[in-house]
Amino acid sequence: MNQLTLDRIFGDPDINGAAPKSLQFSPDGMNVTFLKSSTENFECLDLWTYEIERGQARLLVDSNLLETEKRILSTAEKARRERLRINNEGIVEYYWSPNSDALLFPLSGNLYLYKFGQQQPLQQLTGSDTFETDIQFSPNGQHLSFVRAQNLCLIDLQTLEHKQLTTDGGGTISNGLAEFIAQEEMHRFEGYWWSYDSRKIAFTRVDESSVEVSQRYEIDADSFSVYDQRYPYTGTANAEITLITADISSGELSAITLTRQPDSYICRIDWLRDNIHLAIQVQSRDQRQLTLNFYNINTHEQKVRLQETSNTWINLNDNFHPLINSTQFIWGSERSGFNHLYLMDIANTSTQQLTKGDWVVTDVKAIDEQHCYFEGYKDTPLEKHLYQVKLNQPGQIKRISETGFTHLCSISSNKQYFIDQCSAAETPQQVLLRDISGKLIKSLEANKLDKSHPFSPFKKDLGAISFGELTANDGQTLQYRLIKPAHLSMDQTYPVIITVYGGPGVQRVSNDWVPPWHHYMAQRGYGLFQLDNRGSTNRGKKFEDPIFKKLGEIEVLDQLRGLEYLHQQNWVDNDRIGVFGHSYGGYMTLMMMMRSNAFKAGISVAPVTDWSLYDTHYTERYLAHPEKNPQGYIDSSVFPYIKNLSGKLLLIHGMADDNVLFSNSTRLYKALQDENIPFEIMNYPGAKHGLTGRKTNLHRYSTMDRFFDNHLKSTAANQTISS
Repeated sequence: MNQLTLDRIFGDPDINGAAPKSLQFSPDGMNVTFLKSSTENFECLDLWTYEIERGQARLLVDSNLLETEKRILSTAEKARRERLRINNEGIVEYYWSPNSDALLFPLSGNLYLYKFGQQQPLQQLTGSDTFETDIQFSPNGQHLSFVRAQNLCLIDLQTLEHKQLTTDGGGTISNGLAEFIAQEEMHRFEGYWWSYDSRKIAFTRVDESSVEVSQRYEIDADSFSVYDQRYPYTGTANAEITLITADISSGELSAITLTRQPDSYICRIDWLRDNIHLAIQVQSRDQRQLTLNFYNINTHEQKVRLQETSNTWINLNDNFHPLINSTQFIWGSERSGFNHLYLMDIANTSTQQLTKGDWVVTDVKAIDEQHCYFEGYKDTPLEKHLYQVKLNQPGQIKRISETGFTHLCSISSNKQYFIDQCSAAETPQQVLLRDISGKLIKSLEANKLDKSHPFSPFKKDLGAISFGELTANDGQTLQYRLIKPAHLSMDQTYPVIITVYGGPGVQRVSNDWVPPWHHYMAQRGYGLFQLDNRGSTNRGKKFEDPIFKKLGEIEVLDQLRGLEYLHQQNWVDNDRIGVFGHSYGGYMTLMMMMRSNAFKAGISVAPVTDWSLYDTHYTERYLAHPEKNPQGYIDSSVFPYIKNLSGKLLLIHGMADDNVLFSNSTRLYKALQDENIPFEIMNYPGAKHGLTGRKTNLHRYSTMDRFFDNHLKSTAANQTISS
């Protein structure tokens, strides 16, 4: 038996295989670029290209040759990377010139331009005394824009002249950067938008002076810092957002006089094709109303095109897309109870529903004048697929991607090809180039699980993976995934770990590559069970809404339904069941151990313990404003149930977490101590919410190993079933 180890899981080369990252088509559709691990350091990424006509891949930029000195990231860039979950080193992002003649990438705080067809292709655009973030090309490729020192700036790529469009950035004022709430909770990472004709930029001016100042502690290995952070705790004021347009030629700034409630959210901003109107989506503070406004930047006239309303909350999406040669646009809405696409007209109220049914559309991937290509879950809630619908034949939907896999696709601008990143439970991610009909053109990374694959030595010793369905107490279907212990003997019983997330906006049970840690635990004699409870995403609003105004109840009931199923399996030792979760999963771990005495041990990582410590947009979406639902906040906290804690508990938290603040755990430490309840802790100096990095992960999972082994494994490896 080839035994997986944590050293191997977190070692070099990547045990999941050599799947490239950040794949993009060039704007002309002739190249596919991607980031790939360096041969010297698998955590460091280099820039590659695949030339479609020649069928060849080649290295463009070796980051090790340029990164002679690693600079400390700016505070804004650290925060942005944490929100985007960027954990690698080297070249971690890049941008195509709209003319397909150049690529730009940041490295060590400097900006580099790679020009195709040049004898000396690399050009450094900025020096080491500056730090640029949120970088974009203008649509005509003549300018480069970015935010530096909280101001919006330009570089003319012909003259290399630098220009600063704003000057008031600094302190509580920033220009062109998405604020914390937009990045973390609205998934809007942009703070400025170019018009299609490259003549204007619309941007946000963020004033955080109204946000409550709180002290956040960051404890590192050899230092202790106190940050006066403006964190918008639920029920308190958010940052004030002003929309402004900048004229690129004159530098003139013009404020957008948008009529809206002062505490509402500016969620999405898009230009219409006429370069005169902005499409601005505004969400009410209680998130039960979403308004699409068309704003004329010349006349300052505002027109409300439509409003979406809900009795609970409205989920934001990125499915607003104006058609190129038309006055029509695509709109994504959950008005039917499931997110679907609608074809609407800018000038009037005409509406056609393009997709319908008890399934959800997730993302629009491309549009031409005849078709809309989108991803969704029409065939099964376990697999995301690429589909096509004709704009003149609503409801006539064609699946393009192959069943048996979960897909993530991107389509070339000429609509001839798409990149298909696909995997299944026992098939690691493949990266395939296909034509728009789905025909395979080239395996960019076949990542076959053959003898050369890093995971190959362990594939014969895997536990059986199965998917199934259970029924919630309201009759809705719950999906689960079960991994049995490797080399299961029906003469023995085994411990099982329920790995839980359980929070809204996330789906965990799907037919995609199972992370190797699960196989590692199965080889060590554990079963692993995962269930998507009500509140999880991609199942429609009826499935999500039961959590409204009270968290940690319906979700726990569904997880306990999964526990009942485990108790019915004759190979499961009912006295040796554990639970493990991170973030919302950490919160769920606590609530499950406080609502049931069936768990012998649990590991809670970076948990929210009191929702009054979390931010406005996320928390009020589900629990409403604290003044309007005070009992819901009390009941959704872990603290009323502390005395009911059953089983052994390990708490893990990063000591520099700026998302789920470390104070969530320290408050719990004190409350448990006051009740004389024993527990274990492991805190990580300097670690953020994701607890990333090879050394941190190796230690964290080793700690988890020892904890579960101590409390879930008997003196014998397995209990023998008595006759």
